[in-house]
Amino acid sequence: MSISKRLELIANLVTPGYRVSDIGTDHGYVPIYLLRQNLSPSAIAVDISKGSLDKAIFNVSRAGLEEKIDCRLSDGLDGISPGETDSIIIAGMGGILMDKILRRGIDVVLSSKELILAPHRDIQLMHQFAEEYGMEIVYDNTILDKKKYYNIVKLKVNNNCK
Repeated sequence: MSISKRLELIANLVTPGYRVSDIGTDHGYVPIYLLRQNLSPSAIAVDISKGSLDKAIFNVSRAGLEEKIDCRLSDGLDGISPGETDSIIIAGMGGILMDKILRRGIDVVLSSKELILAPHRDIQLMHQFAEEYGMEIVYDNTILDKKKYYNIVKLKVNNNCK
């Protein structure tokens, strides 16, 4: 299985050894990549769409990773408990929706260690979110993949966040 340059960069921004939650996982490629590369010991693949989650379940099963990747049908972070994940990945949606997901799941966010966010638009909302909660921006860049530019930001969740 090969993944796009954008998804590979997102996956490689995860701190090695962190438990990952991929919100809006769609096909489950990022969690599968992370486990195959031994970058993460376990992952939670989340999607609101049953059809998308079924694709992820199929791919996870085909990769033989059912014991390490938990596929969950959930709206954003609603199906994750605080302390259950170290690294939260949200990619492939707009910044307004991403901001809503983060705010609605703020207890899960603040119990994690890092966020890797790749909104299709409204990147400034991710910067505002980081500032509001006292998070450090440790990566902020744009990548060209298949003739399209993508913004990616990595935030470190500090213990003293609001």
